[in-house]
Amino acid sequence: MVPTVLPAQLWTQHEVGISYTNRKRILHPQVGMISLHCQTLVDPDQAQSLLVFTAIPGTEDHDKLRLLSVIGSQRLGASTTAASD
Repeated sequence: MVPTVLPAQLWTQHEVGISYTNRKRILHPQVGMISLHCQTLVDPDQAQSLLVFTAIPGTEDHDKLRLLSVIGSQRLGASTTAASD
């Protein structure tokens, strides 16, 4: 029979597992340097992976990430189209 371990017992053991989150620093041309948490999600066959980037709410990095969701593919800068008469 396998002994039952309660969550409180696991917590007190302070077991260290594999970290699936890394910090990534990205230099973006419009918002500058962003420091993000990067989590890699892998499908069961490990044929594909998905990178999820997040920032701590309330931080400058979080504000920059939110700004990027608004900017999208817009170009910030002078317009290159000529005005029509």
